[in-house]
Amino acid sequence: MASSLNYKIIFLLVINVYLFVTTNATPTLLEKVCNKTRDIAFCLNVFGADPATRTASLSELGQITIDKSTDKASKTKADINKRLFFASDPELKNVLTQCLHAYDDALAALRIAPDDLRKAHYMDLYRHANDAGQGATACEQSFIDNSLPSPLTNDNLQLSNYCNIIQIIANASW
Repeated sequence: MASSLNYKIIFLLVINVYLFVTTNATPTLLEKVCNKTRDIAFCLNVFGADPATRTASLSELGQITIDKSTDKASKTKADINKRLFFASDPELKNVLTQCLHAYDDALAALRIAPDDLRKAHYMDLYRHANDAGQGATACEQSFIDNSLPSPLTNDNLQLSNYCNIIQIIANASW
C-alpha cells in the first residue's frame, strides 16, 4: 500500500513539473515586444488577433506595425478632412487644419519607415516613428491648447501607440 502511495505521489509530482514547465514557457517575440511598450494591452490586443504575428520575426513585426500605423494615419487624415469640410467654427477649423498638417507629416515619416527597416537603418526608423507619433500628439495638443474637446483622441492615441511599438522594434533591432 505504501509503495502504491509513493508511485502516486511521484506521478503527481511529475505531472506538476510538466505542467509548470509547459505553462511557464518563454514568452514569444510578440510578447517580448509588447511588454516593453507603454500600452501592453493595446499591443497584445492589436497583434494577438493576427495569426501572422505569432511566428513573425522582429523585422516582420516591424513591417506589420508600419502597415497598421500608415493605415491608421491615413484613415484619421481622411476623418480630419471630412470634419474640416463640415466645420463652421473658425477656431475648430484652425485646429483641424493644424491636425491635417500634423498627419501629413506623420504619413510622410511613415512612408519612409519601410525603407529604414529594409535597409536596417534602425536609428532612422526610430526617428521616423517618433516623428509620426509626435504628429498625433501635436494634433491632440492643439485641441487642448484651444480648450476644445477633441473628437480625435482615440485615433491620436492609437497612432501614438503604434509608433511606440515601432520604436521598441527599432531599439530591439540595434
